[in-house]
Amino acid sequence: MSIKVTRVKLKRRGMRELLRSEGVQAMLGRKAEAVAEQVEAAGIRVDGVPGRIALPVRVVVTAGEGRARATVTLNHPSGLAVEAKHGILTSSIDAARDA
Repeated sequence: MSIKVTRVKLKRRGMRELLRSEGVQAMLGRKAEAVAEQVEAAGIRVDGVPGRIALPVRVVVTAGEGRARATVTLNHPSGLAVEAKHGILTSSIDAARDA
């Protein structure tokens, strides 16, 4: 039996470029859109009883200083209350796994 040992040296600049690349941004965007679609599929409505409009969901993908990031937000003043009551963003995060 033989064992081969390989050393890998990662360069910070190269890793930063990789983590900010368009490919990583596209992958994060797909995952964030999957989460947003699941939130929208829940059919939660706001503004009045019963609600008049579907809960607006916003997806933003950016390349930050060190890495790309994607955010999914409930783009409505009552979004915080909706999350507290239904936990819709928290329960929808598994959709990103399949995207």
